[in-house]
Formats: sequence, structure tokens, C-alpha cells
Amino acid sequence: MNNETNRDAEAFERHFLDWILQAPTPNASSEDDEKLDRPSRSQEWGNTQENSGVEYWEWDEPDPLDYQVGAHSNAPVQPLTIGDIPTVQDRFQTLLKERLRAEIESNPPLFPWETELKSYDHDYPDDAAPQWVPPLHLWTPQLQNIRWGRLPIPIAQGVFAQLLEPCQNLVMSSLREGSKLVRAVDGLFPGQSQELNELAGLVLRGYARGLTDLEVEDLPNYEVATTDQQMLMSLLAARGIIESLTLNCPVNQPPVSREWLTALGALTLEAQYVWNRNTEQPRPSLRVECQFPGAGSLELKGGDAEATAQRQNSGHLSVELFDPQPDKTYALEVKFQNFETRPLMFAIRPILAEQDSN
Repeated sequence: MNNETNRDAEAFERHFLDWILQAPTPNASSEDDEKLDRPSRSQEWGNTQENSGVEYWEWDEPDPLDYQVGAHSNAPVQPLTIGDIPTVQDRFQTLLKERLRAEIESNPPLFPWETELKSYDHDYPDDAAPQWVPPLHLWTPQLQNIRWGRLPIPIAQGVFAQLLEPCQNLVMSSLREGSKLVRAVDGLFPGQSQELNELAGLVLRGYARGLTDLEVEDLPNYEVATTDQQMLMSLLAARGIIESLTLNCPVNQPPVSREWLTALGALTLEAQYVWNRNTEQPRPSLRVECQFPGAGSLELKGGDAEATAQRQNSGHLSVELFDPQPDKTYALEVKFQNFETRPLMFAIRPILAEQDSN
């Protein structure tokens, strides 16, 4: 009985050691292999040997070099003694770990809810953009500052965003004011240029004589207004936008200031045209100072002249051009970092006649 038990134990030990030393069996499912994108069987076993430093053993023919002090040692082969048992145990544990690792890589375990191996896409972004604001809404809070007299013009934020781009394109134009208003609005009302021209004339005449607050207060919300009312509100808003983006700077006068509300906070700027003719070498300059609610840049340019400044956080920035030409319009671009939306464009005009200032 004991002999039979010993034979069973020896058979189990031999099968167990053969299992440890044999090459790992690849997964039978080719589809799973493609999902895991694993190397071939020979490559995998080669990598295992290379990474672990363990050589493949033939159990029936042990390599006597395994009993040497080192792999490249010239010392004579020493027989295995009782004192070497820890070394044998370490070698056995190393083989066992490598074999288990190979088996797990070849046949990865499944989650409790899985019946087969699956590949899952990441459902979270690699990184989060700080202070992300949709481009449409970066400049549109300025709608609160677009007013007729004491009252706001009841247009929607989307309409304001549609008007802002053409208005920015027109601030540098030399067109007459009425033509600017019509061009800024005609994209919202295609095929109605005649009606827009007539209403633009009313807006300009009303501005000259002073349109009363009551007349603006009577206008309904843009969504429920008639087409004529929508045209009127759009023309009034376009005029307010163009005025906000235009700074006429009379020579040697206090700075002209503007505030533009953004999604990051209020952007404030001041522009001044200085020319001290009483100095020995008079040199006019056009200077713009800006307070940023976040990281951004300024660029003032016109003709061959250009001045830029930028900062990595909120705070003050200034740019200055020397020898600007009077009555010529200079473009000021304001841009926030980490936003792909179009920069905000202001028109700065140094003028010699004080009566032309805004």
C-alpha cells in the first residue's frame, strides 16, 4: 500500500514539474489572440527566457552547469548538498512564478460578468481641459453691455454670436455707418436688403434725434418678434457691437476706455494717442493697456508696425506703437490662451481733431 502511495506521489511530482518546465500553450481561440495582439508561441517563450534569465530545462537530463557558482564560473562542478536546499527552493519558486505568469498571459482571467475575453475602450478623457468654455460663449457675455440708452436690446445670445463675426470684419472698413450695419445684419435676413436699408436709415436718424427708452421697452423678445422687429433689434445690436469695438483716440487727451464681458470675466482696455510737440524730438505714440481676466495676448498692428505682449495668467498687458499715422485705423487683437475661438478685434484710430472722439 505504501509503495503504491509513493508511486502516486512521485507521479504527481513529475507531472507537476513537467508542467512547470513545459512551454506555455497558446490560447486556442485565434480571435482572442487578435484582440490581445500577443506574439507567437516561440516569441513569447523567448521573451520569457530573456526577461527572467531562466533557461529551459530538460528534467530527464539536468544540466550540470546549474550547480556551478555562476553561469560563467570556471569553478569545478560541486555536488548538491543539504546546505544548497534554499538555492533549489529559490530556483523552484522562480520557475513556478514564470510558469504561472505565462499561463495568465496566455489565458487571461475573466471578470465575473464575462463569458469570453473582451477589449474595452476607455470611457474617460486622457486629460481634462481647465476652464473649458464653448467657443460660442467666450465673447457673448458682452450682450449684457449692448444697450440702447438705459435698456438692453432683447436679442438672444445666439443672434449676438452671429452678429459678432461680421461686425469684427467691418470695424476696420472705411464704409459709411449705414452700410456697415446692413452688411453686418444681412446674413440673418437674406434677400431683404431693401427693408434693411430702410430700417438702418431709421436707426441712424433715431440715434441722431434720440430714440426713447419707451420705444425699445415695447420690443418683444427676439424669438416671438415679427421680422421687422427682429431686423430693428439686430441693427441696433450691430451698432452697439461696432461702437464697443471702435476706439477713436484724440491726441493728448485722457485714455479712451472699453469693457468687454467674457466667459472668464471682464476684459478692460484703455487706448491713448500722445504727441508732445514741445519736446526737442517730438515722437507720437499710440499706447494700449489691457487688464486680462486670464492668460492671453495683445497684438497691435497697422502697416509695417506691430507690437505684441502676452502673459500666462490674469493681469496687466500693454503694447505701444511709435509714429502712428493720424486718422489711420490700427487693429488690436485680443486672444485668450487655450481657446481655439477667433480673437476679438478692436479698431484703434488716433485722430488730431478732438471733436471726432467717441
